[in-house]
Amino acid sequence: MPTFTRRRFLGLTAAGPLALAGCRGFTIFGYQVGAAALYDENISTIYVPVFNNRAFQTNPFRGIEVSITQAVIHEIGAKTPFRVVSDPERADTELLGNVVSIVKNPLNRTQQNTLREGEVVVTVDVVWRDLRDGTILSAPRKPRLPGTPAPADEKPIPFDPNVPLPPPGCEVQPIVPARIVAGGRYVMELGETNSSAALRVENAIAIQIVSMMEKKWGG
Repeated sequence: MPTFTRRRFLGLTAAGPLALAGCRGFTIFGYQVGAAALYDENISTIYVPVFNNRAFQTNPFRGIEVSITQAVIHEIGAKTPFRVVSDPERADTELLGNVVSIVKNPLNRTQQNTLREGEVVVTVDVVWRDLRDGTILSAPRKPRLPGTPAPADEKPIPFDPNVPLPPPGCEVQPIVPARIVAGGRYVMELGETNSSAALRVENAIAIQIVSMMEKKWGG
């Protein structure tokens, strides 16, 4: 009888029906495996309009917001169980993006003072919002170390039965965009150009945005 080793187990699971579970994942030994373990199962669809661009635009970076949007949509379809839809009325969430700046930095020059190596850095502000209740899913969490006292405004107020209750109000959650910065290097002597650097930036931004959509640790 062959020994049941780790290599044999991985081979059986790769060839068996577990490999056909799809991006939704599966459960084995009580642990959830696949994309369902990383992303919120209550979200099914995302509306991704074309990102805005308020950066100073010059060739070859003119229209880079369209390429970034396409890269993000492709990354969502490849890595997450979410489905991108074109109608916001049928979407659970929406992803809004705004290109803030496009900077080109020289990193190295030749003896003739020509550019040898450069870098393209793009900054994007992103807001991921739940269209069902208005929750900002991309809002950064404020961690607090164990044993750290709560701020003064978060301490409970002693109860006084003589004080009337305040009228119910609607507190609007402030929208704080998540800032993403990505850079792409290019070496002229290797045939790389600004366009190849911009392609690296677009893919890096898409990867960061999709990583931001993962469940928070401990959630």
